[in-house]
Amino acid sequence: MRRHLKSRRCGSCGGFSLPETLVAALLFAVSLAGLLQYHQVLQQSLLHQMQQRQAWRLAHYRLEEESAGRVSASAGMPAGWELHRAEQLSPPACRRVNVTVVTPYHYRAVLNRWFCDAADVVAQRDGP
Repeated sequence: MRRHLKSRRCGSCGGFSLPETLVAALLFAVSLAGLLQYHQVLQQSLLHQMQQRQAWRLAHYRLEEESAGRVSASAGMPAGWELHRAEQLSPPACRRVNVTVVTPYHYRAVLNRWFCDAADVVAQRDGP
């Protein structure tokens, strides 16, 4: 009886052949490489999106500083970022401030704001 069980076990043991195993390993490697590349693209997209949001925040912050009367240089800017500020006067009492923030991936966030003095300030400045 033991011989019968022993021969039955070994007779039904087959397994995969070497070509089948190699094809399966190749498919697994290609699938894994594709998933890793997809993950890398997603991660890079997230980085771009975060930098875009940060650029808009920085541009808005610079205009808020301008509104409060504080004009600072590009101190506090992350490495590789650029800040450009331009001012255009429009007599008698207005000026247009343009702030541009450029990220390392060359994304540009541009905000403009008009600042106008009150009528009494203009009258005092241009007075008699």
